[in-house]
Amino acid sequence: MVARRCHCRALVFLVAFWFAYDAICRTLGQSENGDAKVGALVLVLVCIASYAATQMFAGRAAFLLVGAMLATAMSANVFFWIIPGQRTMVADMKAGRPVDPIHGQRGKQRSVHNTYFTLPVLFAMLSNHYSFTYTHPQNWLILIAIMFAGAAIRQFFVMRHGHKLGRNPHPWKYAAVGVVLLLGLIVWLRPAPSTAAAAPATVGYAELKPVIEQRCVMCHGEALASRNVRLDSPEELKRHAQSVYQQVVVGKLMPINNATGLTEDERALFARWFEAGSPTN
Repeated sequence: MVARRCHCRALVFLVAFWFAYDAICRTLGQSENGDAKVGALVLVLVCIASYAATQMFAGRAAFLLVGAMLATAMSANVFFWIIPGQRTMVADMKAGRPVDPIHGQRGKQRSVHNTYFTLPVLFAMLSNHYSFTYTHPQNWLILIAIMFAGAAIRQFFVMRHGHKLGRNPHPWKYAAVGVVLLLGLIVWLRPAPSTAAAAPATVGYAELKPVIEQRCVMCHGEALASRNVRLDSPEELKRHAQSVYQQVVVGKLMPINNATGLTEDERALFARWFEAGSPTN
């Protein structure tokens, strides 16, 4: 039942974004300075959607959902606007009728949006390989920053050809903005100095027990053994030691969305316990 509700919310999220995005393009796309207005509002809409996704779903799911959201809009642009507009223009030309330029204008606008969505979609859809991004407390801000950097770098490639033909100045500034932003994120997300030296050289079950009772047992105990995993006894914990290490220490996927507030020092305790051979004493 919970999974079904999550699936429904995700579907509603995708549909709601498309309708909001399409409404912005329909109402303002052909107005004075329409491209600038639409671009600014779509940027705001993507930021709002990214923040909302990380509040409604676990970090990894939220990043993938934002990628799917943009990819859905790209596909819908092609299906509902770009191809139909092209077919209408070709049909008018063949029939000798006047060609309404609105179809080309709309198609171009949506194609431009698809161009700038490309790199953000690529990162978002591959983000499950980079747990340090979606497990961060400000994961929504990281997602927005990386997508913005991708769009800036995409702008560099879009304008590079025009520069070679003498139509515009060299677009190096856009690439610089994207690279500087990514470098800033690297500095921000660099691992904190290890505090593991303050922990016991060997961590046993006795040291982990208070952490497990506070952070894990509510979902992996006698009352509720999520995915048939119990961690409320030393024997059960040892039986699932490899999985616990992967989920808690390596991938930082558990607790889901870090709902119980597991700290980095506590994750270090799990790591030392596993590296010591998963003792049960």
